Amino acid sequence: MVGRFWQWSAAALGITFLVLAFTTLPFGQEQKEKIPRVRGRCQVCHRDEAIEWAKSGHAKAWTSEAFALTTNNRSQKECLSCHAPDKVLVTGFDKEPKLRSEMVELGVDCVACHQDANDAQHGRVGRVTDAHPTVKNEKFATVEMCATCHAKFGTIDEWKQTKWASNPYSCVDCHMPKVTRKIAITSAKDEETRVHTFFGADPEMFKKGIKVEASSNGDKIIVKLTSVEVGHNFPTGIDQIVAIVDVKVVSDGQEVLKHQTLLADDRARGGSNTRLKPGETREITVPLQGKKGEAVIRILHKSARDLPDEKAIVLYEAKVAIP
Repeated sequence: MVGRFWQWSAAALGITFLVLAFTTLPFGQEQKEKIPRVRGRCQVCHRDEAIEWAKSGHAKAWTSEAFALTTNNRSQKECLSCHAPDKVLVTGFDKEPKLRSEMVELGVDCVACHQDANDAQHGRVGRVTDAHPTVKNEKFATVEMCATCHAKFGTIDEWKQTKWASNPYSCVDCHMPKVTRKIAITSAKDEETRVHTFFGADPEMFKKGIKVEASSNGDKIIVKLTSVEVGHNFPTGIDQIVAIVDVKVVSDGQEVLKHQTLLADDRARGGSNTRLKPGETREITVPLQGKKGEAVIRILHKSARDLPDEKAIVLYEAKVAIP
């Protein structure tokens, strides 16, 4: 009897484990995906969105190394409120948000954008649910809303000079692509919604937005950049954010030449603004100085100038033979 008891107990425990495992799987995601902690417990029903958000720059807005570097370890008060904002629907889209007092490590989260003073959830559609009150808000997800934080360093002014300026949803159309899926785990059918990863400095985004042509021409390497689908300067934002056109020549496994061109706003440092403007084409010429071998061309993106190249995001890489 004792042996059977332990067999039954083991079987019961095994079944319980399986039940728990499958009931805690994020909806529409692989088992390895972990559901993140979110204020307001939004992740309970909106699992896909929560998992996507956790991978975004919004989620890391407060905790990133770049933010710590550019704000003297978060001591520059004028920078803090946009990296851990209180409810922007309370302060208003035309005003700088307030720094919240709780869970600042979650950065720009669901509550910061979606929730109003009465804890109602705002969105473009205003879907009715028993889970919480909802409000249909025509200004939600507009450029005006994004400008609450992103206008401060010129991104919106840059956008106003482009062909996309007439579209009030330009920001989300680019950075939050549409997807069809269940809005919540209780949804009866798939609907059109948006990805919440907020793609920005991302290789796939770069590939869509900027055309790169690299070639060897006699005694030089030519890298031509054309901004074709970017609604602001590249890079954009605070002048600490820079991009680097990195060219190195390798011969017999050894680096024999290295050249870097900085794309940045250096006006505060006595320099110029070399960022790539929307629609602009620019050629960068690198003299080879008689070197032969293979040129490796990379486009690096840094959210803080002081980050080493090893920590930069590699947006593009190509190799060109040097005969």
